[in-house]
Amino acid sequence: MLRFVLVLLAAGSHPTKSALPLDHVADVALPGAASRFDYQAVDDLNRRLYIAHLGDSSLVVFDLDAQRVALEIPSLPSVHGVVAAPERHLVFATATGEKTVAFIDDKTLKVRSRVHAGEYPNGLAYDPGSDRVFVSNNRGVGVGIVDVKTARALPGIDVGGGAGNTQYDAGSGHVLAAVHGQPYLAEIDPAASRVVSRIALRQVRGCHGLLVASDLRLAFAACRGDTPLLIAVDLRDRRQLLTLPLPAEIDVLAFDPGLRRLYAAAETGTAVVFAVAADHTVTQIGRGFVGPNAHSVAVDPSTHRVYFPIANLGGRPMLRIMEARVLASKP
Repeated sequence: MLRFVLVLLAAGSHPTKSALPLDHVADVALPGAASRFDYQAVDDLNRRLYIAHLGDSSLVVFDLDAQRVALEIPSLPSVHGVVAAPERHLVFATATGEKTVAFIDDKTLKVRSRVHAGEYPNGLAYDPGSDRVFVSNNRGVGVGIVDVKTARALPGIDVGGGAGNTQYDAGSGHVLAAVHGQPYLAEIDPAASRVVSRIALRQVRGCHGLLVASDLRLAFAACRGDTPLLIAVDLRDRRQLLTLPLPAEIDVLAFDPGLRRLYAAAETGTAVVFAVAADHTVTQIGRGFVGPNAHSVAVDPSTHRVYFPIANLGGRPMLRIMEARVLASKP
């Protein structure tokens, strides 16, 4: 039986407290080798966090209430993306090394089936209306499609390049894709399986990270380049609202809908926190070092805890857990 322990940090290894509106809670040892992690997915209904351990070809299942590792799902070669669909009792994960999407039963936590998903399957979005998974591919046809009911691949969608990430927008029932080398977001009608619009982006050549805050009718894109930028898009009229600076090697975005905070994590280990107002004003409220290569971030909307898996902390993989600090309002 595997054992997972809470690890207390040595002096000087804490993230910078004053730089971020986050308080360090704990570091929890994760199973497997000290190697790269990728995307995470929160299943608030079942109170789980799924963590793609890319370098270990496994999916870590973390119990959000007990704050411990519940299980490790092996044999997912170079796993990158993960998304939970608790209404279907399924978790989907991209096993990039074998070019498939794995269907995982969320009751047994066993792989039920594997479906070809493109040349380099990466991020995932699940559309409950069409009961399809839309898979961003870094190369080849940009967005692969998998029919969940039949567990079969459907013809993919050419979005004009490789896709960085895909996100489902509950407000429109559409799927958005960030496109490498193209200054737009591709908007996909899931039922028709086609691009219905391209949302123009200014000041960038293309983006990778993507997040949709459906309740606020906003999308956020994390764009690398000479000047890394966060772009906010108004989904009501499909137009770019603003740009804000981001750290070099920016990667994953996460959003806390209760506190209306957007988290951006970079390969350098630097994270940025933004406050998002109802009027779509976006303000940076913190920037600081979280941990080495802490490029993946996830938020538990129920507790406002923020999770950063770290590939190598003292020779082993760790999950750094932080808690949002409520800032005093200005008089």
